Amino acid sequence: MTLRLSGVGPGAPPPGDGAAVELPPELLEFQLTLALPRSGSVRDLLASFDAYINQRLPPVAAVIHQVPVREMAGWRVTADVYRPFGEPPFPTLVYLHGGAWVMGAPSTHRRLAADLAALGLLTIVVDYRRAPRHRFPAAVEDTVHAIDWARDHAAAHGGDPSRLLVGGDSAGANLAAAALATGRAGAVAAALLCYGIYDVHRALPVLADLLGGPDPATQLYLEPEDARRRLDDPRLHPERYCAGFPPTLILAGERDPLFAESAALADRLTAAAVHHEFVVVPGAPHGFLQLPTHPCHAEGLRTIDEFLRRTGVRTVEH
Repeated sequence: MTLRLSGVGPGAPPPGDGAAVELPPELLEFQLTLALPRSGSVRDLLASFDAYINQRLPPVAAVIHQVPVREMAGWRVTADVYRPFGEPPFPTLVYLHGGAWVMGAPSTHRRLAADLAALGLLTIVVDYRRAPRHRFPAAVEDTVHAIDWARDHAAAHGGDPSRLLVGGDSAGANLAAAALATGRAGAVAAALLCYGIYDVHRALPVLADLLGGPDPATQLYLEPEDARRRLDDPRLHPERYCAGFPPTLILAGERDPLFAESAALADRLTAAAVHHEFVVVPGAPHGFLQLPTHPCHAEGLRTIDEFLRRTGVRTVEH
């Protein structure tokens, strides 16, 4: 089912003290183009807007930082766990942050994690291994392990392992979809895939400025030889292996440079007769769930909230 929201009105003002920081034009321009800034790096650009992206977090019951998940190749894979208010057990979301597989961390998604917890989800944001130090398939392997870890440990944090979700934004949505395509779909009750990448090779030209280049020799996520020979791999092209996906929300912005990725996954899920909702937010750029003063931010959260209710993942009001 494809939904195009007919209008996006201003949501409720974000909670917190003091006036909201306004959306910086340079950040909006980047999310509309995914192009290099006029000066400096993308990493520096996003870091400079942390005060905007992570302003005025909604209150949650508790946040536990850097919970150990596993250690691999010298990297301590940890997770930040956001516990909602209310009585447990809570539906549990394993969340993979975006950042083109080379940037981002749980700390860059503090506001979004709190937003998701405020919807009643025990939200587990995974600090997976990132390229170029740890290239593919390290991040996919960490995602698969994190889903298994959450199934075994969610109850200790107030979560319900029988209502386990996986989700992510941008490259994080790719990792979530890759885990579903490689054997973890049966453990997951639903998926939240936000403006993601579902065929890595097809998306490389759009991601060129973030990944170092558009071809096998210059991009930073795949080993060059993998980029040349892994042309049909469920971990890189999960849309081709989506027949077993759980009920899935595909959330996309109409003005996202990666919009075609979400549309292609929706077409594949339709062909496979998988229950899904493809929601297109008019006027929204890439990354709009991290633009807390943009009206599309509130609309995206409302869409996720309604999907949780319609699928029965959340059975009580948050």
